[in-house]
Amino acid sequence: MKHRTMMMMGYTLLASILTFSFYGMGQSLASSNDEYEEHDSAEVEYEDGKRYTAAKQNPLYVDECGSCHMAYPAQLLPTASWQKIMRGLEDHFGENAEVDATTRQALEKYLLKASSSRSYQKLFRNLGDQAPLRITELPYFVHEHDEIPSRFIRANDKVSSLSQCNACHQQAERGQFDEDDVIIPGVGRWDD
Repeated sequence: MKHRTMMMMGYTLLASILTFSFYGMGQSLASSNDEYEEHDSAEVEYEDGKRYTAAKQNPLYVDECGSCHMAYPAQLLPTASWQKIMRGLEDHFGENAEVDATTRQALEKYLLKASSSRSYQKLFRNLGDQAPLRITELPYFVHEHDEIPSRFIRANDKVSSLSQCNACHQQAERGQFDEDDVIIPGVGRWDD
């Protein structure tokens, strides 16, 4: 009888430990999933009252900025960088990219709100007070691309520059930069 009581107490203790462990793991996964969901659904409201996510960018931004270059996801630069860029549209990397005041205000509102989401904050580590104008100047970006031989980029007429994200990252405009999906034109799948 004493042995049976001890076994029952042991089973009860084990069941309690497992219950709390699974509960803790569930909570941990739920909070990790919340973080992931925030990344996937970092919403930004636009003046038309609609909301856009990192995966589905603001149509005005895509039309205005994407007409000359890839409409980089706003989350790839910190807020201070977008402020600098929007203040210097008359000389936007050697081009005049000025827009009317209403469009400029709407674009800036979108860019500042989208870039303040936490979805890509790891990109901004080690920046301090810097506000780089180019994504390719971010220390994190440099680190992630430093092993790619120059001949695969600069000497490759299908890429020519690291600023051509969508040449190798087919889902770049949707904010998807998974290194497992990198295909360098003329080279193939990249695996570092």
